[in-house]
Amino acid sequence: MASPGAAPTPFARQLAQQYGLDDVPASRSPGLSLDMASMHHAQPHLFVLDPLPAEDAFVVSVELARAGSRRFFQGNAQTHLGLLERGAVHISDLAERPSAYVCSPFHSVLFRLPRAAMDDFARESGGLAIAALECTPGVTDPVLAGIAAALLPALERPAEACRLFLDHMALALCAHLASTYGGARRRPATVAGLAPWQERRAKELLSGNLTRQVSLAEVAAECALSRGHFSKAFKATTGHSPHAWLIERRIEAARQMLQASTASLSEIAIACGFADQSHLTRVFGARVGSSPAQWRRMRRH
Repeated sequence: MASPGAAPTPFARQLAQQYGLDDVPASRSPGLSLDMASMHHAQPHLFVLDPLPAEDAFVVSVELARAGSRRFFQGNAQTHLGLLERGAVHISDLAERPSAYVCSPFHSVLFRLPRAAMDDFARESGGLAIAALECTPGVTDPVLAGIAAALLPALERPAEACRLFLDHMALALCAHLASTYGGARRRPATVAGLAPWQERRAKELLSGNLTRQVSLAEVAAECALSRGHFSKAFKATTGHSPHAWLIERRIEAARQMLQASTASLSEIAIACGFADQSHLTRVFGARVGSSPAQWRRMRRH
C-alpha cells in the first residue's frame, strides 16, 4: 500500500535541521497541501530556532503535554509564554519569518498550512477567504489537541497512513482553524445523506480499490460533491466516515482470505490494503478482538 506520508516531507526535513535531529515523524495530506509533524524532546535543552524561510503559509503548533516556557519572535513582535498546558496553541505566519527559543521538554504536533490551501477550503465550503489566522498566545484548544492526538499514529508510522484518513483530518483541521482563528462563520449543521446513486458509486470506488490510496477528492468528485459535503453526507448515510468504512471492507476481505485460502498473513495483508503483517495484526485485533492467526485457527477447528 503506497502511503502519502512514507517519505520525509520537506517540512519534516526543515524541522529536523532546525532542531538538530536525525528524524522528525511526519506525514502529508496531498489534497490540501497540509504538512504535519510530531516533535518530542524529553530532556531540557536550549533550542535556538533560526528564522524559517519566508513563505505564504502558517504554522500551527499544538502541545500534547504540559511544557515549559518558550519565546517566539515574529516580525518586530516578541511573545513570551510561561508554563503551557496540554492543548496550548501557537500560530506563526511564515511570511514574517518567525523564530523561537525553546529551553524545556515538550511534545508538540505542528501543522504547516499554505494560505492558498485555506483559500481553496474557503471557496469549496462557500466561505470568504481567510485574511489571517490569529490566536491568543498559549490559549488551550481541546479540539486541536484531539485532532493532533488522533494523527499521532499516522505520523509515527507513515507507511500505514491512509490517505482518506489524512484528508478527512485535514478537512476537520481547516474547518476548525477557519472558524476559530480565521473569523469564518460556521454554516448550520444540516447535512443530507447521499443519493442512492452517490452511495452506490462511492462504495464501488472504495471497495474496488482496497490496495490503492484513493483520495477524498477523487471519491467526492465521482459523486459530484465537494470533499467536505461528501464526507459528511457519507457518514450521515452509512454511519461511518469514508476511512472507517474502507477499513471495515479491508477487514472483511482479510477474513475471507483467512478462512478460504492458505496465503500467509503477510500476503493477505498486502492483498487487502495493509502496509504489512504487523499493520494487519494491529487493526484486525483492535476491531475483531483476536489476532488474524488466532481467528484463522478458531475457524478451522
